[in-house]
Amino acid sequence: MEFFNKAKAIKLRSHLGKYLVADDDQQTVRQSRNDSSRKARWIVEFVEGKNHVIRLKSCHGRYLTASDESFLLGMTGKKVLQTIPSSMKDNSVEWEPRKEGFHVTLRTKGGKFLRANGGTPPWRNSITYDVPQRTATQDWVLWEVDVVDISLLESSESLPSNMSPASSFCSWPPEDFSTAGSDSYRSQTSIISKKSAGLYASERQNGDGMEFFHRAKAVRLQSHLGKYLVADEDEETVRQSRHGATHKARWTVEFVEGNDHVIRLKSCHGRYLTASDDPFLLGMTGKRVVQSIPETKMDASIEWEPVKEGSRVKLQTREGKFLRANGGTPPWRNSITHDVPHRTATQSWVLWGVDMVDISISDDSESLLSCLSSVSSFSSMADDFTGSPETSSPLISTTGRSGYTSGRQGGMELFSKAISVRLRSHHDKYLLAEDDQESVCQDRHGSSKRAKWTVEFVDGVDNVIRLKSCYGKYLTATDEQYLLGVTGRKVLQTLPRKLDSLVEWEPVRDGFQVRLKTRYGNYLRANGGLPPWRNSITHDIPQRHSDWILWEVDVVEIRPEPPELKTVSRTDSLESESSSGSFHLRSPRLSKFESNDSFVSSQMKSDGRIIYYYVVDDKGNVEEGIEGPSFYFKGHGLEELTQKLEEETGLENIIVCSRNPLNQKLYPLRLHLPPNNANMHVVVVPASSQAARKFWPESASST
Repeated sequence: MEFFNKAKAIKLRSHLGKYLVADDDQQTVRQSRNDSSRKARWIVEFVEGKNHVIRLKSCHGRYLTASDESFLLGMTGKKVLQTIPSSMKDNSVEWEPRKEGFHVTLRTKGGKFLRANGGTPPWRNSITYDVPQRTATQDWVLWEVDVVDISLLESSESLPSNMSPASSFCSWPPEDFSTAGSDSYRSQTSIISKKSAGLYASERQNGDGMEFFHRAKAVRLQSHLGKYLVADEDEETVRQSRHGATHKARWTVEFVEGNDHVIRLKSCHGRYLTASDDPFLLGMTGKRVVQSIPETKMDASIEWEPVKEGSRVKLQTREGKFLRANGGTPPWRNSITHDVPHRTATQSWVLWGVDMVDISISDDSESLLSCLSSVSSFSSMADDFTGSPETSSPLISTTGRSGYTSGRQGGMELFSKAISVRLRSHHDKYLLAEDDQESVCQDRHGSSKRAKWTVEFVDGVDNVIRLKSCYGKYLTATDEQYLLGVTGRKVLQTLPRKLDSLVEWEPVRDGFQVRLKTRYGNYLRANGGLPPWRNSITHDIPQRHSDWILWEVDVVEIRPEPPELKTVSRTDSLESESSSGSFHLRSPRLSKFESNDSFVSSQMKSDGRIIYYYVVDDKGNVEEGIEGPSFYFKGHGLEELTQKLEEETGLENIIVCSRNPLNQKLYPLRLHLPPNNANMHVVVVPASSQAARKFWPESASST
């Protein structure tokens, strides 16, 4: 509702860049690119007694209505019309706005959504209401809200904050407040007073766009194509490239003295990003953007004004043009110009994601963290704090586990208490380790042992994890291309000699889900579509399907915590040890659960033990050098342990064995478990294997 609370009238723009318009027949609604028409204007009415729904009235005085008529016979979508209901209590004219990032969905009483259709006629430009079933049509129900008329507030000072939701969708220059819209709009009452307009413009210029830069020493700029702005080695040209890890993609931020709403961007070659007067191509409007060293720093051609657009930013020149990342065929492909986008299809070409590389350290850590919270979705806390891939050195030094470090724990909190997890993709499929012990895939069989991933923490780095499969191999972001000519790269199970950054994943929280980010900024991605993409796993930066990198975390085993101690004389000392992190359980190693203090040790042992297990192959062999999976076991008998291991491994009819440390032979466990809840290392042998046949003569003789 925040998009509509202060609005008298709005325009709704679909994912196709077209506007919802009311046709002259006073019945049909459709999409059109003509946003200046009065037919694209919808008056917002609020429903008495229902503060979460609205009505939308067309220029013909009729209401946007979810009818019961089918759009096409046999199709699920139903018509959306303009009507005058017999009663204003008719809920077919009521729409519930639901925020989706910087877009909104409009939901009917029946749970369906206003949908802007694409494709071939009769679907093209049509409007229906429906529930999108396919992933490719999920964004067809998303709408951008352009506020046309704004309800005047009693206090003009509160105007900027109340308009902030709208400002993400309509980038008005200051003068637009008195001249916005077409001639038909000018005939109406002024939207807001010039005094309020000036106040809002000042607030917008000084705050909105600059918040991406005012704490940054250096940034990377990512275009709508997922490519980065890079400075070429000729020290003149700038272009786009997918290699965001290179030093050429790094731009130093400089502020302009006496002008707090513009910045300069300096390349790795010490030259400034410059809006030149040279045409990029003869007869075309776009002009070249180059690296240069101006004669004086007062030269306005090297100054750029950041203008916030949702979670991204536009960089505006003094003449009102914008830094633009071009697409299409050569010579446009990967080129950079400055221009005003005239076509709706190229509006996003002037939008940039800001990825902080270096951060200016302030005495006020709270202001720093609040600044970082508004950084675009292209950046992450890891890059903000750990520095660029080239330097590999931390840019902010901290002591203890408070202050800045706590700001990095957003995604880690989903894993910090877990021994093992399952990861579920947006397709409701689980990340599985394939039987070939190399590939990974998606599958709906979440109960399989192959869907279970053991969580390991990285010593000295508190925002990174490793994920180990049931085969003892690590989830690895490789450099191999998944398909030739396609950006996604393979994700495999590997067991490197040295655990490097390829097996490290940084959890970045996104609501109740998480993104798993590689060291170089790609994300673990669950692909959909036709084979060979279907059910495949790659790491990539999503260009279209941003939800393909979102994962739900199901905790399978919870990491045990030491019980609270009742002895008063020991409480204070134990609390101080806990605050220093000495009892923070990071990985299932024996030393983490054994304290030098016998008192603490005895308290922990009373609750259970840790079982480390290994599953042998048919001949009884186990890969050496691999630490097996583990779980916390509170039972006491061998039968209970056997049942628990069958659940963990997914195997049936198993023999639980121990290995003789002298001759390395396997011996079935027959008696009670070791006393005092001592941790155990056991070997699981399937009864149908060749290795199990060696036990039968022994068992027969014992009976």
